[in-house]
Amino acid sequence: MIGDLSSPINQLAILCGLTFIPHIRAAFVKPDAVFDFFRSAGFRPVSLFVYFSVTTEIIVSVCLVLGVWLPFAAATAAIFLMTAGASVWKVSRGRWLWNLGGCEFHMFWAICCIIVATQS
Repeated sequence: MIGDLSSPINQLAILCGLTFIPHIRAAFVKPDAVFDFFRSAGFRPVSLFVYFSVTTEIIVSVCLVLGVWLPFAAATAAIFLMTAGASVWKVSRGRWLWNLGGCEFHMFWAICCIIVATQS
């Protein structure tokens, strides 16, 4: 469970987990936009990938925040985020900067999760 809260790695894990919350919320508040994104990225069947993604986000978020299976959860989150970043790269036609719809944020977030996975 939650370890030493003064540990920078545990703090980073919690931040990485909390950052999933807006993504999870978007799937419930704006499902049409989420389904359209997955469709644009080429995922088929769309609903299977959306539900798998939301489930994965919920599980890794809870694990990262609570410190449960931390190396596994962080590694899974990193792989998930690199896939998301590649999907954003494809849909945005190669944009890097997040404020232009690019994948920069996903890659930074994935690197943070890799740090947690290797240091926890």
